[in-house]
Amino acid sequence: MRSLPPSPITRLLGPLLLAALVAGCDRSPPDHPFLPWDVTVNDQGQVEVFGMTLGKSTLLDFKRLYDQKADLAMFSKPGEPLTLEAYFGQMSVGPLTAQVVLVGDVDQETLEHWADESTIADPTPSGARKLSMSDKALLEAQDKPIRSISYAPTADYEEELLERRFGEPAERRAIPRGERDKDDPTATLWLYPEKGLVITVEPDDKEMFQYINPEHFDRLVDRTLGGAPAGDPEEH
Repeated sequence: MRSLPPSPITRLLGPLLLAALVAGCDRSPPDHPFLPWDVTVNDQGQVEVFGMTLGKSTLLDFKRLYDQKADLAMFSKPGEPLTLEAYFGQMSVGPLTAQVVLVGDVDQETLEHWADESTIADPTPSGARKLSMSDKALLEAQDKPIRSISYAPTADYEEELLERRFGEPAERRAIPRGERDKDDPTATLWLYPEKGLVITVEPDDKEMFQYINPEHFDRLVDRTLGGAPAGDPEEH
C-alpha cells in the first residue's frame, strides 16, 4: 500500500493528526466506542459497532446519533434482490472520517411495492439502477432496522495496522479481476466471520469495511466476490 507523500506543512497538518489518531503510540486499541475495530457480537448474535446494533437499531437511529442527512434510495440489479440503502457521504465517525452506507433490513414484498411507485431509475457505475422513493416510502424506510454497514475511511491503512487492530483474519480470499484489470494488483478479502466483518484490502487504494450479523456473513462474502459490495459508496 502507498504511504502519504510529502507535502507542505500547511497541507500535512490534517493527515498527521489523523495518522496519530489511527496509529498512536499505544499498540492496544483506543478505548472509544466509535472506531472501526470496536466491534462486538452480543448474546443474540447481533453485531454492535459505531453505536449501532445490527438488526435492531434503525436507519433513523444512526441519522439521529450522528446528526447527518442521508440519501435514501432503492437499488435494482439484474438477478439480485432489491436493496434499500442510506448513503451518508463523507462524515465524522468518532475521531475519524469515512463514507458510510447502511443497508436496510426490508422484505422483498415491501421493496417491490415501493419500486412500483418509483418514478426515476438512474444507472450507477456498478450496473445497478438507483430507484427514487415516494415521500410515504421514505418515512416508512427510515424506521427499518440496519442490516449491514459499509465504512470506507479516508485514511489508507497499512496491513500491519489492520492486523494489529483486528487480529489475524480467519481467511484471506483474492477478489477475481476482470480481463481489463488482469495486470492490476489483486484486492483481497480479509474475513472475520465471528465478528461479522469483511475487509476489502486494496494494494494501491483505501480499504472498505463491511459489517453484518454473523448469520448473514456467507451471503455478504458471496455478493462481494461476485461484484460490488453491498452498500458500495461508488454506487451512490
